[in-house]
Amino acid sequence: DMKIVDLTLEITSDMIIFPGYPLPTFIKWSKFDTQGYISEVMFLGTHTGTHIDAPFHFNPNGQTIDQVEVNRYICNNAILMKIQKNSNETITSDDIIRNSEYGIREKDTVVFSTGWENQIKEKDNYIKNNPGLSKDAAEYLVEKKVNAVGIDCPSIDIGTDSGFIAHKTLLSNQILVVENLCNLYRFNNYKFMLLITPLKLTGTSGSPIRAIGIEE
Repeated sequence: DMKIVDLTLEITSDMIIFPGYPLPTFIKWSKFDTQGYISEVMFLGTHTGTHIDAPFHFNPNGQTIDQVEVNRYICNNAILMKIQKNSNETITSDDIIRNSEYGIREKDTVVFSTGWENQIKEKDNYIKNNPGLSKDAAEYLVEKKVNAVGIDCPSIDIGTDSGFIAHKTLLSNQILVVENLCNLYRFNNYKFMLLITPLKLTGTSGSPIRAIGIEE
């Protein structure tokens, strides 16, 4: 039996966004009464809601979202690590080693379920005090040569880290970063299949995605 779970936040005009980013705006463009069809125009940041960071996000010479090989978006081997963390707590390399009883192999995608998605109702807290990866955890994942790292937080770095150490460590090593995942708690297994579907935006540092998890 297959379980298919939508791991994506809704994009709305009053959602939580990273400080300094614009709120998504949807403009009604055509009306059914006049043009006979309905359409909208949207204005939103490329790092809105559940999204992916391309290496270019922190490296002017890194790949942009359209340059990333498309096969990297189909993560047959996503390893789910349920590691509960609270405000500004880090996931350490020790946490990862303790939870990777099955081992992390090259090109695996590692997804962290910290439980922080439950904080989304507390808007300020969710965006400013989230847990994230420590420097040594990011370096450990680089050593393992993983494909991508995902998390149920607005950032892969803890809320208080203005130096973005986890971002820099992962992206400078061409490891993709997926943020603002949700519903990870619905999986029971430690392994699932993750589909990441960014728009093919030329020259950009990231894209909102529809993240879909499939558990056998």
